Amino acid sequence: MEKLEALVEDFSTAPVPDQATVSGTRVALIIIGISIALPGFLMGAQIGTALGLEKAGIAFAAGGLILAFVASLTALVGAEARLSTYMVVQFAFGVAGARLVNTVFAVTMFGWFGVNAALFGDAMVATMRELYHMSGGWQLYVAIGSMLMVLTTIFGFKALDRLSLLAVPLLVIILVVIMSVAIMQATPEVLFGEPPQTMSLGLAISAVAGGSMVGAASIPDLTRYISSRKSAVGSMFVSYGIGAPVILLSAAIPSLVTGEADLMKIFLGLGLGLPALFVLIFSTWTSNAANLYSSGLSLAATFRLIKPWKLTLIAGVLGTGVALSGIIEVFIPFLITLGVFMPPVAAIYVTDFYLIARRRYDVEILAKGPPIRWSAFAAWGMGSVTGLVTANTSLTLTTIPSVDSFMAAGLCYVALMRCAVKFGKPLPEYQGN
Repeated sequence: MEKLEALVEDFSTAPVPDQATVSGTRVALIIIGISIALPGFLMGAQIGTALGLEKAGIAFAAGGLILAFVASLTALVGAEARLSTYMVVQFAFGVAGARLVNTVFAVTMFGWFGVNAALFGDAMVATMRELYHMSGGWQLYVAIGSMLMVLTTIFGFKALDRLSLLAVPLLVIILVVIMSVAIMQATPEVLFGEPPQTMSLGLAISAVAGGSMVGAASIPDLTRYISSRKSAVGSMFVSYGIGAPVILLSAAIPSLVTGEADLMKIFLGLGLGLPALFVLIFSTWTSNAANLYSSGLSLAATFRLIKPWKLTLIAGVLGTGVALSGIIEVFIPFLITLGVFMPPVAAIYVTDFYLIARRRYDVEILAKGPPIRWSAFAAWGMGSVTGLVTANTSLTLTTIPSVDSFMAAGLCYVALMRCAVKFGKPLPEYQGN
């Protein structure tokens, strides 16, 4: 049992020690593996067919750079504090208040685990039917796929690292080959002709940046393993600024050539059946393992008496249950709504760490703070409302609702904390006194 505990040790509630850190390149590989996912392929294909290759490329690059910038802010907190997102949140929101925040994170992450597992089952059914004329088996594919992802993730960051080292280089090679095959079959008119323009460039950039903003909010889960600030920022620009746009292009180009938005059908149509199967399995594996990893960490920060690997297992079972229950179509809008609440949390802990705590987070004296920090909740509410309004009306700050909510929450939190100091309310010891 002691050997098992040593294998699954992931510093869920303590700072990552120096001897456990890795290079920024390793973390970038993990993030690229997360980005190689069915929902991302679908978005790349849709933007490509709507805008054409030139404007789609601009949207992918601009959205990726916005993501890289926001993720750099959160990545630096992880690299300096060496704590998971869900431990960091406790400083800004209070130990008791953070339970609600972490519950939102956990539900969102294991919910998306279930969504991806269901999409994996759908794609496996279609792929096996085309390749081997086998029909049915959706529940079996979902169950087996989920089990593999859960068994991987209970070993924490070490497992994500090993999985990414194996899968990501091969996935990138396959995607480059698929792009090359598609380009050889294309004409300049197909790639650079006048697109239908069913989407504005601003909306496309917003979709690219907003689509991964939830992941950017939980980046400290990974960057706490990076040893330097420079490496943390570099890994964000490599993964989001370069990797994500290339991945989206790998879906957009074949989609333009074939006129098909479903990447699995594109692969099969190009005669790349076995590579399609490989991409399907490993892309879902890497992205869903990360969803489950973050969900387990968020639960571990709240339920400290339960072993983290057991919480990861529970989250995996719940996510699999969501997938098998058939409520995915109803559940997705709920998860998208929850996603609006996460960028403001990131803004609050970033501003708290740098402007209020002055980069001093000490777990040992965390309990000295108030159990609930109402200023953080007020800022969270303001940021979330801003995101919901800009997402559903013509009002906007940056045209990207998740960035709007991020900015509003950060500014509101700083203003509230400064007002507190002005009116004589002392800050806790661990927040820079």
